[in-house]
Amino acid sequence: MVCRISGILVSLFLLSACSSDDARLRDLYDVGTGPEEFAVLPSKPLIIPNNLTKLPIPDASAGNLADPTPKRDLIEKLGGSIDDTDSISKRDKNLLEYVSRAGVDTNIREELAEEDRKFLRRMGVLTSVKLFRVDRYNQIYRKMTLSAPKELERWRSLGVRTPSMSSE
Repeated sequence: MVCRISGILVSLFLLSACSSDDARLRDLYDVGTGPEEFAVLPSKPLIIPNNLTKLPIPDASAGNLADPTPKRDLIEKLGGSIDDTDSISKRDKNLLEYVSRAGVDTNIREELAEEDRKFLRRMGVLTSVKLFRVDRYNQIYRKMTLSAPKELERWRSLGVRTPSMSSE
């Protein structure tokens, strides 16, 4: 009886190992058969020029004016400059100096990616073994997640004035 149960468990384990070549923490699959609402991108409104006889020569590298440019739009909305030749504005120099007073690590993304790879290796085999379609991301990073109410209480206990927080 014990051999039969262990044989079933081993075969389930081997079967789950063959499920996918792509071991991902996030398993965000679409269970519905409906349309993908994020596949349709809204475009900018079309602008008709004042003088239709003097149109600019089409340039493929310039792109379509109706195509969405979210990063560019955000930079403009926040008061930034899109021109690469423009240096840092005078009003932002003080802020930049203040936030970089302890130094700036230009290799931070690569360092964090390497630390994350090491962390996932330490978590072991459980990150890649899945008997069912499960999103393991929240399970693995649970200890690193901040709890807003606990953080609020921690700062309040230190005597720091904090904004009020709803009970929801």
